Amino acid sequence: MPVRDLEPVIPNLELLRAEANRVIERGRELERNSHPAAIEAATELLRTINCYYSNLIEGHDTHPIAIEEALHGDFSSDPVKRDLQIEATAHIEVQKLIEDKLVAEPATNVCSSDFLRWIHREFHERLPPKMRFVRNPAGNRTEEVVPGDLRTFPVRVGQHIAPPHEELPEMLSHFSNSYDPARFDRSQTDGLAVLGAAHHRLLWIHPFADGNGRVTRLMTDAFIRRCNVPGHGLWTTSRGLARARDTYKSGLARADDERWNDLDGRGARSARALDEFCQFFLDVCRDQVEYMSDMLDMPNLRERLATYCRLRELGALAEESRPLSRRTGARGRKPAGWRPQASRLLLAAFSQGEIRRNEIAQITGASDRTARRIVSGLVREGFLASTSHRAPLLARIPAHAAPLILPGLYGPTA
Repeated sequence: MPVRDLEPVIPNLELLRAEANRVIERGRELERNSHPAAIEAATELLRTINCYYSNLIEGHDTHPIAIEEALHGDFSSDPVKRDLQIEATAHIEVQKLIEDKLVAEPATNVCSSDFLRWIHREFHERLPPKMRFVRNPAGNRTEEVVPGDLRTFPVRVGQHIAPPHEELPEMLSHFSNSYDPARFDRSQTDGLAVLGAAHHRLLWIHPFADGNGRVTRLMTDAFIRRCNVPGHGLWTTSRGLARARDTYKSGLARADDERWNDLDGRGARSARALDEFCQFFLDVCRDQVEYMSDMLDMPNLRERLATYCRLRELGALAEESRPLSRRTGARGRKPAGWRPQASRLLLAAFSQGEIRRNEIAQITGASDRTARRIVSGLVREGFLASTSHRAPLLARIPAHAAPLILPGLYGPTA
């Protein structure tokens, strides 16, 4: 049976449970110690950051600011950069679709063939037509990637020869049954412990002509959400995997190995290498939870926000930390001045969680006209958001300000 080539599918849980428990406990602390306003602001930003790092793993460097520009309908005139921005918006739209689906259908098997094909279809249907083609190594042909369809030709990725396409339905059925999160509903720890194995085995199967890495990372996020791992949405595995890209890729390749010897499990693949990859995966999760715990610690976050506001008032920020020109006026124009009243309003939004419209004048101490300008500027730059012109104002962290407010989130220090 071809499914034997996937075995083992379940790693050594005794070896992994302690680390999985640490991730879960740190996630609970992250939720408990973070202010609701900071949680909501970070969750919005993390979708962009997750997309950025997922693209980076694919070799597509679309800067978070460029992604935010695209989300506001502002696309580059360069065709290549524009296509990458469209790819990024597609990723974020599918992230939101997955989140909504799991709210509406919380028992969804995110490892089922139907769910994986749905992710693939939703993503690829949003891509520019010219990004839906891939090279077929057999005969050196170009094949169209049909959204949601399984591949129909052989594939080799590096040293890995993917299973024959005729075996994909049986392989995916075994994958679905093995990693269905419902199997782990009684043990959140075990669910998290097996996730690294599910991540690797889906990449090993390589079910689609293209987009397997992206589908796997989106499935990984969905699995964590489906298992209700605490704090998820405030941290992202893609950031950790991209930061350790060489170790990540070597671990994947090592877990492809056939069984090393008689002491290396009973399946076709190396049990020891799979355990090592799962341990690495949990280390990545813990690292990301701990990083965001440090970033969202409210006293430190408030201090960094205050520092950012002071620098804006002084006009002392470096060019890369200034707001997007298209949100503040014509290209090339310097950002509008930052008033002390804007600082008070932003800090209040993070302290209170939201600001009702009738509180703005009291917080800023400004006239109605000046207060409206301040609010308009903060909304335009991405620091405040609301569902309507009468709804309360909610705090946000735009990508251009993240290097100072959440240092190391992306960029050279990440």
